[in-house]
Amino acid sequence: MILNQFFKMLSRQDLLTQALNDTYEMAEVANRQYNNVIRITFDDLKRAVTPEEIEQVRKKDYLLNHFEKSIRKKVFEHLAVNDKEEQQLYTAFILTTIINNFERIGDYTKNICEVAEIKHMLKDEEWNKKLLSYSEMIREVFQDSLNAFKNGDAELAKKIIDRHYEIKSKINDDIVTVATKEPSAIVNYAAYALFLRYLKRISSHLMNVATSITNPIDKIGYYVGDEGGEVNEKDDE
Repeated sequence: MILNQFFKMLSRQDLLTQALNDTYEMAEVANRQYNNVIRITFDDLKRAVTPEEIEQVRKKDYLLNHFEKSIRKKVFEHLAVNDKEEQQLYTAFILTTIINNFERIGDYTKNICEVAEIKHMLKDEEWNKKLLSYSEMIREVFQDSLNAFKNGDAELAKKIIDRHYEIKSKINDDIVTVATKEPSAIVNYAAYALFLRYLKRISSHLMNVATSITNPIDKIGYYVGDEGGEVNEKDDE
């Protein structure tokens, strides 16, 4: 696969080695950020999110933004300083695509934290259980995505893609359900709908990372079926 070809090049390309190692670290930061935001949301729904917790989330989001800019710079510096015949433009595209997905995951995680700031309005126990269940599903997909990326594991990546579409389908149904509920003075159902959408987008960006392992360069970010059919996962951004 393309990403495996990328890995084989790293022994002789120092800037790309640095960029890839930084991407691993960026991915871990994004994963820890997600886990932390889910924790501060659900560990105690009656406890308000503290200003210190909010600031920590903002700092990590800033760090993810910094990673994206720094990695992109290293990749293109590599392309600029190497002889033309050594340039591998597709590696630059793949890596910059991956880091963009992790940066976007950081944005949506920060959005979840903003919903957590009004979690006192999340008073519907049935929907709280749904949110927590989806959050745990995506936690597992996140960890699998990191493992697939680090190991260039195409089979695991395919499972991640299939898992995303299962999660997406269920969340879409639930968004319609919660969005059509009667307004309540004590329950903010709009917050549930936003939370669900942010979870779906995080899952979608993890799927995009997985397609970087399984798909040819022109189909990264798309679902490619057994018969070559495509589904554009970017159309509901």
